[in-house]
Amino acid sequence: MEKFRILSLTLLCISQCLAFDLPKNCRSELKINNNRYNVSNTYHVGEAYPTDAHYDVYGNLFYVESGRNEKGFYFNVNIIKFKTTAPEMIPGLPKDISYSIAVDNNEKKVYFGTGHGIYRYDYETHEATPVSSNTFKLDMIFVDKDSNKYVTENKDGVEELYLLQGEKKIRFRSLEALNELAIDDKNNFYYIKDNKLCVLKSTHSIPICIGNITYDGMAQITVHNNHVFVASDELLYFHENDTGNLKFVENAPENVTAIAFDKTGDFILGVHGKILKYKKNECHIRKNNV
Repeated sequence: MEKFRILSLTLLCISQCLAFDLPKNCRSELKINNNRYNVSNTYHVGEAYPTDAHYDVYGNLFYVESGRNEKGFYFNVNIIKFKTTAPEMIPGLPKDISYSIAVDNNEKKVYFGTGHGIYRYDYETHEATPVSSNTFKLDMIFVDKDSNKYVTENKDGVEELYLLQGEKKIRFRSLEALNELAIDDKNNFYYIKDNKLCVLKSTHSIPICIGNITYDGMAQITVHNNHVFVASDELLYFHENDTGNLKFVENAPENVTAIAFDKTGDFILGVHGKILKYKKNECHIRKNNV
């Protein structure tokens, strides 16, 4: 009996050491869907908010920098090139207007929506070049999995969505008055409207309300590996087949304004003044325990 008690205490000690005294490189900063992540890099962006961030197929990160100075609000489109450490402003875009970014993974192209038309990133010159007339009006731009482009335009305070055919706009009447939008690789439309997160699935004609979102004008929706993420006052996520179960990302920073995943599954979070790059934490002790 005494030998059994000693053995039990020994096993308990080993278990507690493995569970609560992990080596430093096994400690994680946040957890998403049983995966653990740590900050691997920090990019400083001054007194600005990173918004509308997207990775292209080559691992470059594009994002909008929104800030305010003595002249008022300003907006820049920046790129953090693959394996570089500092953001760079993209030349060629009109000044003093807001921007929207859309990545076409199918055609390997990146588009910028502006109040003076649509621009495309030129990978040879590293500049933005116009691909529409400068009188073409839009607020936001999106691309679906088939390379179809969609834009929004504000009409009397209501954001209306259009499918593009060249520069011809075809009203997408299933959605209107939306604030943020993302289209996944199944052509499901996720959007925020009246502080609610909703989805219009490609197989349905009526949108589904998923849950309430605390939204103050800066947010981003993104979809990765069948999970939908919303960066707003809180960082939320859910599995797309379980739309009634919004979860908080524990230990995430407050007031996240941007989120984007690269092709490896690592991701960035944009907060005031910086972009945080999170890398998956590979802990062999944790793996062996599981």
